[in-house]
Amino acid sequence: MSQVNPQPQKQRFLVVDDHEAILEGTVPALKQQYPSVDVLTAQACRTAQQLLERFHPTLIVVDLSLPEVIGATASPEVGVRWLEALMQCASTQKPNILVLSTNIKPLVRLTPMINVYEGGFAAMDKSHPIREMLKLADLSLRGSIALPPEVRSRPELDSKWLEVLKLKFQQGLSDRAIRERMGIGERTLRNYWIRIQDAMGVVDDPDMDVRVQIELAARKDGLIH
Repeated sequence: MSQVNPQPQKQRFLVVDDHEAILEGTVPALKQQYPSVDVLTAQACRTAQQLLERFHPTLIVVDLSLPEVIGATASPEVGVRWLEALMQCASTQKPNILVLSTNIKPLVRLTPMINVYEGGFAAMDKSHPIREMLKLADLSLRGSIALPPEVRSRPELDSKWLEVLKLKFQQGLSDRAIRERMGIGERTLRNYWIRIQDAMGVVDDPDMDVRVQIELAARKDGLIH
């Protein structure tokens, strides 16, 4: 009897914003950019959490100022608490996150968590063009961190990323040995490498070895010896 292969799970995005006008602009842009993706919407944290638990979206696009339930008063405090709980959840598959808000400065409180988060995380002011939002969505889906200057409260290169550079290029450890030494998983280390590459401005080039370029840039900047 031939075995039927299961169908791949459909990719889903979740857009969370209590303003219909924002949803009407953001959702069509995402659908045009990612035509094979289902885009779900929610206008309050409780509804968003229910959709998150049911559908496990790969990308969450969220405003910081949100109501707890539909009809309640929207507040950045509510949105920040929900993001904090989201990043701390025990799920092995962390969703990638893109924050769109008229005031993104409250994210500063979460910067230490963002820098070690296992999913991608980007943020921008809502006043920026849609094309910028789509660019940041791509970065988040890639596993990168992209935060505006007013949100960054730590150095461009997190201490854990510097540890990866030193273990790799000063001690010559393999990725497997680095994971064991640091007590992290494969996805976490992969995301660290992506974020190191982004922070150092190393672009993908099919004719060049990315790790070699990262090492050269790190030595040039004095991050390793």
